[in-house]
Amino acid sequence: MKKLILISLIIFQAIALTAQETARVELKHFNSEESKDFPFEREIMIYTPMEYDSSTASDYDVVYVFDSQWRSHFDFVCALLESEQDENVNMLPFIVVGVLSPTRYELEYHRNNDFLPVPVHDQPTSPFYGNAVNFKKFLKETVIPYVDENYRTSGHTLAIGHSLAASFILDALATDEMFDDYIAMSPNFAFDEQYFAKSLLNYDYANGKPHYFFLSMANECEETGWGKPWRESWDMVKNHINSTEYPDYISFTIKEFPEYSHMKGYLPGLMGSLNDWVQYRHTERLSTTEYYPVHIELTGENIGGDVYITGNQDGLANWNPEGVKMTEVNENTRSIDLELRLPAEFKFTCGSWETEITPTNAYPGNLRIGKADKVVKKYEI
Repeated sequence: MKKLILISLIIFQAIALTAQETARVELKHFNSEESKDFPFEREIMIYTPMEYDSSTASDYDVVYVFDSQWRSHFDFVCALLESEQDENVNMLPFIVVGVLSPTRYELEYHRNNDFLPVPVHDQPTSPFYGNAVNFKKFLKETVIPYVDENYRTSGHTLAIGHSLAASFILDALATDEMFDDYIAMSPNFAFDEQYFAKSLLNYDYANGKPHYFFLSMANECEETGWGKPWRESWDMVKNHINSTEYPDYISFTIKEFPEYSHMKGYLPGLMGSLNDWVQYRHTERLSTTEYYPVHIELTGENIGGDVYITGNQDGLANWNPEGVKMTEVNENTRSIDLELRLPAEFKFTCGSWETEITPTNAYPGNLRIGKADKVVKKYEI
């Protein structure tokens, strides 16, 4: 009998594991014909979190991780975000996109070509530079649209880069406003008479767009062979940011890790920034001044009684649990049409927090509408 019970438990566990949704990583290969101005074949990795397939009404922020040809760069981000998820059950998970660059110097093209523009002042010390403009165009016109069209994205992005990739993503802000938030570890600010430093400091932060910035430096200095301009450029940026008053919607965090080398500074940089960024993203913040027409439905067998929606703005009763009453379409459907600022965050109740309604096709926690082209939401219970 004990053996039978044990065998039954093993079978039950195996079935449970088989049925459980797991995070997965998919590979997308772009051939040279898919981007006419970037005639190189390139791959990206796309991580989707647990319950992505069943949470069909949920949209996800996208984290773009550069230099993911070093797989640990990508895996560290996925693992740390999963760890953050374990600590905060109300936190929405993320899609992570690993952007790969070539690394072999014996090839005619190298990662530095992706990240560096043609220098105007400095004499190049390496043949690998000069294609950053086309790489940014490839990202903006090919990679990001592919992710948005094939995955349920919220419209909010974070870029993570280290070394020249860190310099590149900050330049992508200044030239294209390509991402919303930025984690830049050990950026090279000395290149071409401080080109990257100047582009970051001269960006118009008064344009009303919320941004999170994390900048870090490891032990790069003259004593460790990095040359005087590297540290001088970093100190210039650090001192300027620390002495400047930015709008409330701009968040700058600067840290140094002198006990870590250039390459080893990546992990403490991530650990020092991702938790901070997650908290920033889950602080209610309306990023649009415009109002968008929103249609929301809730369906389920025999809902019965009144259903209310409440959330993060006046049009959603500012989290009053007896918020805005939804229209009873029939006994199985409630709906509402509203004019809301984005991102709109909300929940359903029957009039009190003790009667909160949790949809089965969305990730637990605050429900969210973040993009103007995704303002129709249908939830199930």
